[in-house]
Amino acid sequence: MKKIYSILYIFIGLLIIANANAQTNVTSSGMSIQGIARDENNAAIANIDQLALVFTVYYLNTGGSEQLILTKTASVKTDNFGVFSYVLDIDQSQYGLISSQSAYLKVVQGSVVFSNEKLQAVPYAIFAQNGVPTGSIMPFIGTVSPIGWLLCDGKSFTDDVTTAKLKALLGSTNTPNLNGMFLRGTGTTSTGQTGPTLKTVQQEDLKQHLHAVNLNTTLMGKHFHAQNVSANSWTGGTGQRTDYNKDENGTTAYSQGINTGNAGAHTHNVSGNTALTGGAETRPVNYGVNYIIKI
Repeated sequence: MKKIYSILYIFIGLLIIANANAQTNVTSSGMSIQGIARDENNAAIANIDQLALVFTVYYLNTGGSEQLILTKTASVKTDNFGVFSYVLDIDQSQYGLISSQSAYLKVVQGSVVFSNEKLQAVPYAIFAQNGVPTGSIMPFIGTVSPIGWLLCDGKSFTDDVTTAKLKALLGSTNTPNLNGMFLRGTGTTSTGQTGPTLKTVQQEDLKQHLHAVNLNTTLMGKHFHAQNVSANSWTGGTGQRTDYNKDENGTTAYSQGINTGNAGAHTHNVSGNTALTGGAETRPVNYGVNYIIKI
């Protein structure tokens, strides 16, 4: 069997079904590979209907060993010039590995490796598919997170190379629990508003304020009391009223009506609470969503 060589022209393409909006709904995606199959004499291997090739995408771990991302065996057809084309299907769950690592594409025919190249085009194509950087948080009206995202519900996620960047950002393998939460910018504004420290929860609060209250009633209650005084003799006096009456012994007595001095002015202290009104929290008008975070 002759040794096969190939000059590969690698194109990273996304096979998509796009709607009319700016965003696209990706139903399938893959890596478009084109190359020329040549033998050991550098002659093109032309017009072959079933040329068996094995396509492998991998990355190197810290020890330098190959870590498989995907592999596919396929039969390709060459034209009159030995050119072949093939689309290597990539599941969306594998994009995290390809985008987060220095990925390689190896093409093998039988026991012969005739191409083993780093994917220089991956960053643009894969990141275009992903759309946003690791750690981005956005609202989502679904209940199951899309591929490449996790729900911000405080649950733990798998600790592997795919999630390594997110773990480094969070400092743990748990997503932030944003159930019932609003998001707010961290730091302090020039006008004094202070947000929470990065990745921490700021508890509910109500800004300090006053309510004007009159704590005393109006000064009221000033009055006097009339008093009737009796005696057996009367010396009289200007402006005094006298009545001649018999006392209980039948003795003539003199009766004089007098008034006490004015007294009794006072106030009442008022204390207590207004009627209990309102709900369990202070909040603006809002709409319920789930938050998701990018792996």
